Amino acid sequence: MHLPFGRNVVKYRKQFEEGTEPDESPYGFHRAAECGFDVTYSDDDFRPLSRKIARWDERTIRLDMPHALFNRRRMAAADIIVTMSEWDAMAAQLLMVMGLVPRKPIIGTAIWVIDWWESLNAGRQFLYRNLLKRIPLLLTHTQPCLDACRRRLPDVNAALMHFGIAAENFAPHAAEGDARGVTRIVAAGNDMTRDWQVLLDAFGNDPDYELVIMNRELPDDLLTKYSNLTIPRSPPLAEWRRLYASATYIAVPMRDNIYSGITVALEAMAMGIPVIASRTGGVPTYMAEDEALFVPPGDAAAWKTAARSQTPDERRAMAERAQARFRRDDYSTLGMMRRYARFSAPLIGREEKNGRIDG
Repeated sequence: MHLPFGRNVVKYRKQFEEGTEPDESPYGFHRAAECGFDVTYSDDDFRPLSRKIARWDERTIRLDMPHALFNRRRMAAADIIVTMSEWDAMAAQLLMVMGLVPRKPIIGTAIWVIDWWESLNAGRQFLYRNLLKRIPLLLTHTQPCLDACRRRLPDVNAALMHFGIAAENFAPHAAEGDARGVTRIVAAGNDMTRDWQVLLDAFGNDPDYELVIMNRELPDDLLTKYSNLTIPRSPPLAEWRRLYASATYIAVPMRDNIYSGITVALEAMAMGIPVIASRTGGVPTYMAEDEALFVPPGDAAAWKTAARSQTPDERRAMAERAQARFRRDDYSTLGMMRRYARFSAPLIGREEKNGRIDG
């Protein structure tokens, strides 16, 4: 498992034990052992020269070649290399092209290179296209991202991989509601696609609503501008779950994009909390029309209408349908590892049986 620099598995496990991460390993890859894999992980190289070269790399080809070179022996010892970013997949592939690592199958995951493709200069497009088409399998986590990949990079072998979360840490919990009759909208996220303004325009300073946004970067002055807003900055996992459970709705507000919103939606689905989401990004890949309330991106009036549209029984039934989908399609990390087993088996000449690598 060639993780991005900074996602050190030992550090991550410590954060899990401290209650600040939801799983024992990044993306739950420790659970691949339950699917017949012997998992090893990349390590971080903190030597000053390596990081200095990596910063130059970030401005040029963006592949973090020092990180890949530091882990070349781990790659050489593996039967298959899995990455959760296109940059790490391309870096590993470039080492193979250069003869520094024996040729091994790679499964990569792509978001940014597809989203940014048309804005990339010709040199980067040439390099990336020639590396990506050599990678045996490039995965995306959303249907819009897969569609864009097939349009922009038709020579790349791409497929949809449904994401998974640590479901055991988001156990079913009926939404508690509010005894005062106030509708509580709880939202979370730190990525660039989140549209917090649409929530503020829809619900800010309305006494019938309470708005909770878990985010590290929103300015403090919003708290004086909006009397019904709270902004927990980086709550521990136990508090995160408590806030979810207190919600009338979990909100996933997004600007138009092809990849965002999945993790929060899956956490809400696992817990059985109703979801309102912008009709964009990744959420429609995972939730059907009767499993969430979808609204057009940027439409504050539609958010207000959606939040008023259901009775408590209708909300509960919608959340139960979404929760049943979560279980049926297995959007857990173990479910994701089983999907990796299915994708990996033909690449390494093994058979896959019931989500396990055989032999």
